[in-house]
Amino acid sequence: MLEELAKDDEKMDGNHTDANQIIKDRRRQEEHYFKLYGRIEIHEWLLKDSVRIKAYREAIQHNEFFRHKTVLDVGCGMGVLSMFAAKAGSKRVLAVEAATISEFAQQVVQDNEFGRVIQVIQGKVEDIELPDGIKKVDIIVCDWMGSCLFSGNMLESLLFARDKWLSATGHIYPDTAQLYLAAIKGRDQDLGFWHDVHGFDLSAIRRRCESKAVVEHVTGDQMMSRVCLVKSLDLYTEPRQSAKSRSLFELKVSRNGWVHGLVAYFDVGFSKSTQRISFSTSPSAPWTHWNQTVFYLETPLPVRAGECIKGVLTMKPSEDSIFDTEFDIFVNFDGREKSVTIHQSFVLSDPLTLC
Repeated sequence: MLEELAKDDEKMDGNHTDANQIIKDRRRQEEHYFKLYGRIEIHEWLLKDSVRIKAYREAIQHNEFFRHKTVLDVGCGMGVLSMFAAKAGSKRVLAVEAATISEFAQQVVQDNEFGRVIQVIQGKVEDIELPDGIKKVDIIVCDWMGSCLFSGNMLESLLFARDKWLSATGHIYPDTAQLYLAAIKGRDQDLGFWHDVHGFDLSAIRRRCESKAVVEHVTGDQMMSRVCLVKSLDLYTEPRQSAKSRSLFELKVSRNGWVHGLVAYFDVGFSKSTQRISFSTSPSAPWTHWNQTVFYLETPLPVRAGECIKGVLTMKPSEDSIFDTEFDIFVNFDGREKSVTIHQSFVLSDPLTLC
């Protein structure tokens, strides 16, 4: 009996140690992530995205709903969206930022004479409390979208803030999103190189490359199928852990040729803006810093117009990194020239942290 109890104690100690290690690993990941997002170059890159900035400015700056309201800006960066809200007549703007860029945001707010309206709060939104006894806010503004919509896990922070602080009649900007999938032609990944490098087998590198989803610029002329909606979000009702989902897709081929991969992109909407502002990261739309996310297939598909590529897309937050997203893609293609069944797993990292 004593031996069994001792074994149980060892198991409990082991589980406790594992839990502590996970917490330490996540803290290190957060520190690294927020250090990277403290770099001015990253925020300069975001501010140069004219599609992004124009949509937020039009949705906020001339919106009467902002007048005399209390606004929470989740992940404020340099504070530009907070200043849009202040210019729209908000009485109070709480700009929350965990990265050290918050120090620049504070100076920018002062330099533009918004210090009486905007209060910059450094910290994770999950860890802070609102000042001056504020219990609820009227509006949440957040640039929460990552590559393939969910990379970076910022949506979870927004939903946390929504559940804790948004009033029952409050608004979120932006508040709708749709994730789409399509087939594309593109480059064959030149991964055969890794089989023989100066006489050595480096195929382990090939396997690593094959498992990475690629964020790159895709053009409209690469599209080989109609698009398929795989995920739709309403941020007023969306539950936590939205990145975990499973979707069936059918991609009807639009022309003859080769399909080298699947591309994911998203649209975002501001339904509470005066003119229902929206923008798209489609390959056919103007460029944004999000580009598109490509899942290169291990076997290119010879396709003809009218054929259908069917499959399942499963995604979830990474178990190894709190800011990565994992995908499983099953493809079933029964074409006139070739029938293929493919199962591949991918990991998508936030490309801005790799700059």
